[in-house]
Amino acid sequence: MQKLLPLFAITLATNAFASPRIESDSITSRHDMQLLRDNGAIESAVLTWPWPLGRDALGDHQSAIGDLESMAFPLSRMESVYSEASELGFRPTKTSLSLASDTLPFRSFGSQPREQFEASLSQSWLSEWFAGNVSLTYADNPLDGDEFRLDGTYLAMALGNWSFGIDQVDRWWGPGWDGSLILSNNARPVPALSLTRISPDAFENKWLRWIGPWTFTTFMGQLDNDEGERPGSDARLFGMRIDFTPFGWENLDIGLSRTAQWAGDGRPGDLDTFWRLLIGEDNRVNGVTFENEPGNQLAGIDYRLRIPGWNLAQYAQLTGEDEETYLPDANMLLAGLETWGELESTNATWRAYFEWADTRAGYLRRDPRPDRDFNTAYNHGIYRSGYRRKGRAIGHAMDGDGVMRSIGGFIVQENGNLWGAKYRNYSLNRDGRGPHSITIDPVEGSSIEVFAELNDLTFLPFVSDQRSAISHPKLTFGIHYIDEENQVTGESDSDLGGHVSIVTSF
Repeated sequence: MQKLLPLFAITLATNAFASPRIESDSITSRHDMQLLRDNGAIESAVLTWPWPLGRDALGDHQSAIGDLESMAFPLSRMESVYSEASELGFRPTKTSLSLASDTLPFRSFGSQPREQFEASLSQSWLSEWFAGNVSLTYADNPLDGDEFRLDGTYLAMALGNWSFGIDQVDRWWGPGWDGSLILSNNARPVPALSLTRISPDAFENKWLRWIGPWTFTTFMGQLDNDEGERPGSDARLFGMRIDFTPFGWENLDIGLSRTAQWAGDGRPGDLDTFWRLLIGEDNRVNGVTFENEPGNQLAGIDYRLRIPGWNLAQYAQLTGEDEETYLPDANMLLAGLETWGELESTNATWRAYFEWADTRAGYLRRDPRPDRDFNTAYNHGIYRSGYRRKGRAIGHAMDGDGVMRSIGGFIVQENGNLWGAKYRNYSLNRDGRGPHSITIDPVEGSSIEVFAELNDLTFLPFVSDQRSAISHPKLTFGIHYIDEENQVTGESDSDLGGHVSIVTSF
């Protein structure tokens, strides 16, 4: 292990490619990276996805090497991921097939199909300056009407320590495992121009050095909600985020996020409007009117704090729908606890978490107005479809005015196979007013789900050799039971269903 560790660090430090990255579709990879982060091997925060693999992921902390002896398999899996992603040229072509029941649980971090039937074909490549992936997906009878999709497609170019790209990829911002208040993979990804810092090196300037290792990403996307001809339709979506580890406190990671809908049909979309949006002049005061209001903004802060000496971390996310005195207002909250460990007899690792989220926009409001708490989050007077794309919330999957409590856990075996389960208890659209992507009436419900990510299928009789023409088949599946009660009609509804996806390459 001690010989492997410096070699891996050198490899990562000297290959700042345009894009190879870890997407928000693998719980196993995120778990492995978080283990390495908590053992001091990854120097920068693991809070923003996609996560560029060109970053100097492993530092030269000699004090961490001893702790990493127990991290041999997560480290080996990460090295394998990086080695495969950093090979120049064309990669094996990937195919995937997904089947799902009518009703799926709320989308969370990881891979879950969006439709009942999906089939996709993708081809990626990498050169010293460019990286790309073309992904074409067919969805049968989709809810949004788009049978053919380019979700997962990107083209990126390295510009020094920056990766500039055009993409349509899922983004996940924040420490939550079951949701993100500002940007998650619930809605389909937005086609966008993006810019991402590759290496998280700290500033050398003595006045800025306190920020520590930092990462930055920003994008400008185009929403296409097919709302017809009216003001605000087909708005743009802007986002930017910075993660940092201040004052060398390796146990604390902080993220600052900001997103905004702006421009669109009948709305101002010039540079002056964008500048006023950037500096926060979008409330209807000081000459800002309905006609020239720049847009609909969300902003917030999140953090993850590891308790020194314990395999325990606390995390939280605060996201504001409004702004007052240049700070987020009308806030939603998410908070959680997570713990992790290893099963020495089987070389497996595990993680468990409790997460609570409330999308009522009324926490820490500096001008308390209870009538504004509900029917505010993810809604807007100009952008009438709200903070949504194709009918799904861009933030938390339960949409606005909800509360959710989640308990989850999983085990990752030596071969990388993951087995997990989670329980949710939730209330949706509690006031029963305004637009909502899931339900018009208030709903109380609960769900239980078992799921798996199987990266090694050699235990199956028909997969005896993964070095065959069809290589590295991967299987993900979930089985769920949902029980809900409509608080207006009193009607109860339950559902037993599931989903399965298989990915192969050749």
